[in-house]
Amino acid sequence: METITLDELTREDAMMTRVDRKYLLRTRDMEQFWEELPGGTRVLEIGGSVHHGYETTYYDTDSLDCYLDAARKRRRRFKVRTRTYCATGASFLELKTKGPRGVTVKKRTPIDASGNHWDWFNTHASGTGCRAEDLEAVLENTYTRTTLSPPDTGRATIDTDLVWRNQHGEIAGLDLVIVETKSGATPSLIDRLLWHHGHRPRRLSKFGCGMAALNPDLPANNWHRTLADHFERTTTHA
Repeated sequence: METITLDELTREDAMMTRVDRKYLLRTRDMEQFWEELPGGTRVLEIGGSVHHGYETTYYDTDSLDCYLDAARKRRRRFKVRTRTYCATGASFLELKTKGPRGVTVKKRTPIDASGNHWDWFNTHASGTGCRAEDLEAVLENTYTRTTLSPPDTGRATIDTDLVWRNQHGEIAGLDLVIVETKSGATPSLIDRLLWHHGHRPRRLSKFGCGMAALNPDLPANNWHRTLADHFERTTTHA
């Protein structure tokens, strides 16, 4: 497979406003997936590698407004996280909101020692009714990602080795591969490939599933089936 650089990927497709579709695949299904990818699909390469580590911290209010709005599918929900790209060392504060017809809008700003990124949040999150001082870290997430640039539109990501940790040292893990397509309203060639083999989009939020798996008392309306079928919860004393 041909490769694409980060600069090329960003230049061709920033994808800050998109429709996200998530699929759960077993490891044995991935060989067929790779073999049947559309011709011309390229894979992101950074520093000689096509597999890149991600570290994410999710934030929420004391009353878990972000989580509960997502669990109850409220239309004007939002999500706040910091994300570090291990391959480059870059870190960003990100604000994700849901727009009309399920469109995801993502805004982000670099994190620096000055803390100005939280001032940025207060400016850009004014429509949510939430301010930086209302938020605290509630969940950490690590995984390995491979990013594809298909020939038609958008991009697709393949996430493996997902692990969630909370502040109490509890861990939740997922034994499947998450394939996520990010495109416009029209499904991509990769979506159609997955549909052809019987894979359908699943209700899967890394933030929502991780919170629900580590906090069994929380409502998990959207993700109950995924949690019951695929998540494994353990407790550590790290």
